[in-house]
Amino acid sequence: MPFMTNAVPVLLFTAMLGAATGAEADFTLAGHSTLTAMNLTNTSRETLFVKKNRLRRDRIDRGHAYSYLYDLGEKEITVLDHTLHQAEIHALGNAATANRLAIKDLTLALAPTGRRHALQDWNCEEHTLSAFLPAELGQEKVKLRLAGQVWLERKARQRKELAPFVKAVQADDFFIGAATPGQTAAATQIQGLNEALRRVLGQGMVCAAEIRLDYEGTGPMAELARRMATHTGLVYESISTSALADAAFDIPAGYSVVRR
Repeated sequence: MPFMTNAVPVLLFTAMLGAATGAEADFTLAGHSTLTAMNLTNTSRETLFVKKNRLRRDRIDRGHAYSYLYDLGEKEITVLDHTLHQAEIHALGNAATANRLAIKDLTLALAPTGRRHALQDWNCEEHTLSAFLPAELGQEKVKLRLAGQVWLERKARQRKELAPFVKAVQADDFFIGAATPGQTAAATQIQGLNEALRRVLGQGMVCAAEIRLDYEGTGPMAELARRMATHTGLVYESISTSALADAAFDIPAGYSVVRR
């Protein structure tokens, strides 16, 4: 499998995984992600922990450690900055409805290529992804374009542990827009990627992905955006079902808390 590239800061494949109602099995995925934006590349270790209706994503960004705590019960995502000992709590779902794009106009095609990749006992199948979403850059009418590959495992036994998160992400009002502290993310890209992934979720477990985000148009802004396309991707390299402590999904003692 080729080296994969991560893109819009918080969203990516964290939103794609979760735990099932009544399921007791804990679940961990570990790998790495890469984000190339504004011609700068950042590679991060990625670890995803699932326990019942809670999910934690750990990543290292330019030497800073962050965790994202998803809680379906409270409908919140908490972003932990372990360097500054800070916690930002964001509402999960139906966020900034007035600012959302016309995502109903997104068109998406997902097609298997026949190529496969093993991840322990998973048999991951490659799919090409192509999606378009009407957008604006300044005064220009453009299309946000997403293109790349997604590897899916359709028969993984862990899928039963992920049902509530998949159901939540597939809901029409689900939206995650909390960026990594200290970074800004283009709303168009966040919303476009969020909607594209929502439509992929029910089709299988994500083993890896590589997606390019750019714009299609004839004006100068679209041309500039094409020259600085964003590449995002992720590869999971190991799977574990070891028990996880409840405290791993809580805000650590001594962290300052801000609600956004």
